[in-house]
Amino acid sequence: MGYSIEVSFNVLKHSNLNKDVRDYAQECCCDQFYEDYEFENKTQFQRRHCVMTAKFSPGKIFLLLEYLKYIRKANGLYLESIFDEDTNTILYASQYYLTQQMDKVSSKNFHLEKRKRSYSEDESMILDIIKK
Repeated sequence: MGYSIEVSFNVLKHSNLNKDVRDYAQECCCDQFYEDYEFENKTQFQRRHCVMTAKFSPGKIFLLLEYLKYIRKANGLYLESIFDEDTNTILYASQYYLTQQMDKVSSKNFHLEKRKRSYSEDESMILDIIKK
């Protein structure tokens, strides 16, 4: 199965990032790539983002790490979440993802599980790149 990585950017500010991220994901040999659009017009929080999801198989961990390095360096890209499809757990979730996309119970469970669990070598490498 592997890992699923969600990345977003503001469509109004960085419309040219769409092709760049897609091309780089294909260079890193992702298994699947798709995009979706979120438009929210709440008075407190407005969002006009393109959310792109790239899926990598477990054997391509070093290509996944290169993709994450690219995401971290790119201006205007936001890492939303990393999902481990083998264990069905969220490895990383942004603050927006935790507060706006998840319900409160799931968000609280994520924080509790994050403290308790031990990470594999691959997961540790992924989290090291995110924390830099």
